[in-house]
Amino acid sequence: MSLAANDPTKFPSEQVAAEIRRRISDGKYPTGRLPSTRELAAEFGIAPQTLRNGLRPLVAEGLIFSEGNRGYFITKLVPRDSAEGTEAAPTMTAGIGEELARVREELADLRERVAALEGR
Repeated sequence: MSLAANDPTKFPSEQVAAEIRRRISDGKYPTGRLPSTRELAAEFGIAPQTLRNGLRPLVAEGLIFSEGNRGYFITKLVPRDSAEGTEAAPTMTAGIGEELARVREELADLRERVAALEGR
């Protein structure tokens, strides 16, 4: 699937973001892991860096996250009640949420230590 013919009014990286977003919402990646950047770049007929540029907005939105050299993973969606009904809210997959909690605890500890040093 080459992106060039899909929408010539959008940059390839924008087309990548839209296509990956669509695939995620359609459940095309049931394992929670995206194919490698090389595989996706070859599939879309673009350079790997262009593909990574397309994934950046999805990371910023919290839809996917990167784990170093292990690849890109989909953030799990869990039901959340809202005024309009039930919608999906992103939560990090196993391990990431635990690490985030640990970092928050460390941050709270550091704030207490700084306050003690400042004499508050």
